[in-house]
Amino acid sequence: MPMSLPPWLEHFLVQHRNLVAPAIGVGAAIVVFLLLQGFVALRQRARRRAAPGPILSPAATEPPDPYAHGSVVERRASLRRSGNAVAVLISDAEATAKPYSGWVVDRSMGGLCLSVQESVAPGTILSVRAANAPSTVPWVQVEVRNCRQAGLDWEIGCRFV
Repeated sequence: MPMSLPPWLEHFLVQHRNLVAPAIGVGAAIVVFLLLQGFVALRQRARRRAAPGPILSPAATEPPDPYAHGSVVERRASLRRSGNAVAVLISDAEATAKPYSGWVVDRSMGGLCLSVQESVAPGTILSVRAANAPSTVPWVQVEVRNCRQAGLDWEIGCRFV
């Protein structure tokens, strides 16, 4: 049994038959768009719920080193960034003493962690410059905040002055 349309709809379709195909296309596009939006929203929600934590091997017996991986309870105003160690020259506050070598092992907007061969007392002001920098590059002053032994070397935490 064929389905009959209400007379007003049949009259409208006859009068505007050139608009039927585009209207069906627009309707289908809207349905596809809404389905895709829902799919994307569900995937984002699932990602937020299943945010992965640090992957640790089952054989790991020590907690992760905060200097290598960042601390879970970082209190710094700017985050620390490790990377390739950079060779530096280190001198006294006025950069008049003969410089000695060191390495920048991590850095942040607030300071540096330097690896050196001898301990340096906290509160000491030092001047630091990249080892390969031309002599026209100015020295940067840092204040030693802490000093700890790391193997055969010493790591000194410094803040920019």
